[in-house]
Amino acid sequence: MLSIDLSVIVIFVIVWVLVLVLKKVYFKPMGRIMRQRDGQIQQDQDATQEALDKYGKTLERIEEDIRAAKTSARETREKFEREAQKEKENMIEEVSQECRAQVEKAHQELKEKVECLLKELEPRGQDLAKNITKKLLN
Repeated sequence: MLSIDLSVIVIFVIVWVLVLVLKKVYFKPMGRIMRQRDGQIQQDQDATQEALDKYGKTLERIEEDIRAAKTSARETREKFEREAQKEKENMIEEVSQECRAQVEKAHQELKEKVECLLKELEPRGQDLAKNITKKLLN
């Protein structure tokens, strides 16, 4: 049969004492360190996710601001283009009216000169006609 001598019991007790000492000295501190490390890793992951979320929101806000600025710039440019077109049309109309006025004035002056010249030529024409008539009849 099996005989249990005192050395087996002593070894058994030493092993249990060793297990208890290792548990208290090594495994509990190691577990605590591992839990702290896991907690720190989780905090870092949460902070990273929060930073990424903030980055995404900031990026979206910036993109929205850029879109709004582009829209505003396009509207402003279109407004200035419309104003410039209106001013161009007004200037063309003014120049056109001025040209028409100058043409009308020149036409009127020409008409007056023609009338004046006709008045001057009429007596001369009659004198010439009389002179020609005299020369032909004489």
